[in-house]
Amino acid sequence: MKSFFTIFRVKAGWMGLVGNEKGVQRIFLPGLEKGKLRELIQREFPESQEEAGFLDRVKSQFIEYFSGSRSRFNIPLDLSKVTPFHKKVYEVMSTIPFGEVRTYGWLAQKAGNPQAVRAVGGANARNCWPIVIPCHRVVGKDGRLTGFSAPGGLALKSELLRLEGIPVEKNKVGIR
Repeated sequence: MKSFFTIFRVKAGWMGLVGNEKGVQRIFLPGLEKGKLRELIQREFPESQEEAGFLDRVKSQFIEYFSGSRSRFNIPLDLSKVTPFHKKVYEVMSTIPFGEVRTYGWLAQKAGNPQAVRAVGGANARNCWPIVIPCHRVVGKDGRLTGFSAPGGLALKSELLRLEGIPVEKNKVGIR
């Protein structure tokens, strides 16, 4: 199956998208220079071709999100290579409302295994669809920002949470 990619600019920097006829295969968040991002995409998806038109609708939703005018996404995702446990975690994570956070423990409990906090962290780290599957809204039990493997790291996680109206101080948010 043929894959396509596009690289585009949002307020936070350069983003990349890779997709096929099933949906988006990977979202690359801001944090790399354009050339480095292109190299990374071509290394991870060597068969993909650059073609902006295929992903224009998806790209426009991210531009709107980063400009503060979008809080929900309507994007088909290609989850065909995701394990059943990760699918369950992503399904639950997708219920976290815009502008709110939940803990890894909450996510493990809602995914059906309260003891699987570390496994939930692993699922978050392997999330290929950040923002759409909002791993940035998952925090430690004390509200600390932890484990954000995107190139922008915790600074980007803080920026995303602030964009959604969540106050962040010293890499920590309030838990309700």
